[in-house]
Amino acid sequence: MQTNAAMPTNEKKTAADITASPVTRGFKVSGVFSSHMVLQRDREINVWGFSDEDGDTVTGEFDGETASSVVKDGRFRLTFSARKASHEPKTMTVRDGRGHETVFEDILTGDVWVIGGQSNGELNLRFCAPETIPAVFDERRELRLFMQTQAYPYQHQELCSCPQADVVNPDWRWRLPDAESCLSFSALGYFTGEELMLKTGIPTGVINMSAGGACIRELIPAELARELGYDYGANVPQCGYYNTLINPFIGLKFKGMVFFQGESEGCVRELSERYRRDLCRLVEDERERFGFDFPFCNVQISSYRKEGKQYFPFLETVRLEQFDALSGIPDSSLTVSMDLGSPDDWGDFAHSPYKKALADRVSALILAKYYGTGSLSDAESPKPVSAVMSGGYVYVRFSDVSRGLESGSGGAGVNGFSFGTIDAQIPAAADIISADTVCVKIPDGADPSYLNYAYYSEITCENAQLIKRGGLPCPAFRIKVTE
Repeated sequence: MQTNAAMPTNEKKTAADITASPVTRGFKVSGVFSSHMVLQRDREINVWGFSDEDGDTVTGEFDGETASSVVKDGRFRLTFSARKASHEPKTMTVRDGRGHETVFEDILTGDVWVIGGQSNGELNLRFCAPETIPAVFDERRELRLFMQTQAYPYQHQELCSCPQADVVNPDWRWRLPDAESCLSFSALGYFTGEELMLKTGIPTGVINMSAGGACIRELIPAELARELGYDYGANVPQCGYYNTLINPFIGLKFKGMVFFQGESEGCVRELSERYRRDLCRLVEDERERFGFDFPFCNVQISSYRKEGKQYFPFLETVRLEQFDALSGIPDSSLTVSMDLGSPDDWGDFAHSPYKKALADRVSALILAKYYGTGSLSDAESPKPVSAVMSGGYVYVRFSDVSRGLESGSGGAGVNGFSFGTIDAQIPAAADIISADTVCVKIPDGADPSYLNYAYYSEITCENAQLIKRGGLPCPAFRIKVTE
């Protein structure tokens, strides 16, 4: 239950009401907060809102603690001390000096995860492989969901022109995990959140900030867009999804971000070739704005069948840039999904139905890295750490091999290696010669300066065979060869 004496819950705001930033119409707690929310454990809790009475005092009560704030420039901010994870539902009351009061009920403290990126981050659970969708949903579970959609800002582009102070759609709020809320939520977010909640026993909240079709230039603020040389968008004006889906949450504490994006940059060669730069700056800027260095769990984009080439002709470059970004983003990880693309008989070539399998990989890595559950070496894909030329061969050594490398073909030989550029690649024969090393033969006429792996638009198990025992595939990568 959520009540607001100054603004009845059945009152709907129009787009014109929300466009002005900041919101200063009456008294209102930010739409970031609602009944059924999860607040991040072990971090200071900020709760903010808006008032048209500068100088008024706003008071908040939560879990036996009282906080107050004086309204300045139409805003107030309450700060409560950090809490441990709690399964006991709590109530929060926020009131101003004129008798207006908002009450939030059924509040849990636990871990909050953000889903960022574009459509493979936003894709709803109901569009996944039927066998992976639960038959029954139990709203009593300690999983809470906050869904935002690409469609609303796309249909209300007047909201995209400047950073919005509040959640743009008044119908968006924290939801219990009933059937409709789960089926309408990000599949990657649902499966990841569910697994983390079950394995850790900690109440878990997931917020969707991804938007179908979003380019990086639509997910960053205006100042950064100008720095990177962008003055246009694709689906909405540049910065439009940042302004509507991300900016309203600045100030919120959360555990970390899972990110699935890059297909849109695969449409244009110039965008694909500067993807590492843009992604590194996006993460750096968001960490600065949110005020803490949250873990960044990236997903290397999937394969998209042969149809993908006409829409995303430079996906292979984006994948290499995503791998390179690992070294440019502190506390980041990369989950491989190139073997989890859409099957030939699936109706949608660009959106894989296998989000459960992907989320299992993401959550296993998160559990090992941030919760100490499971082996990090088992949860990480093998990654190249050196490539040394000797004679007519390049010897590539890998980390995170766990029980050792193997080929999907079942033998020592492994496909997927090449030398050259996107325009002129020369395939190279390779063999696994030890648990952590692959020997690649340099073909006649090849420039051995850089070695590529899985540098294909359409990746298959036949042309990218390197995995580690247990099945996790190696990411697409390029690496400088030394002597």
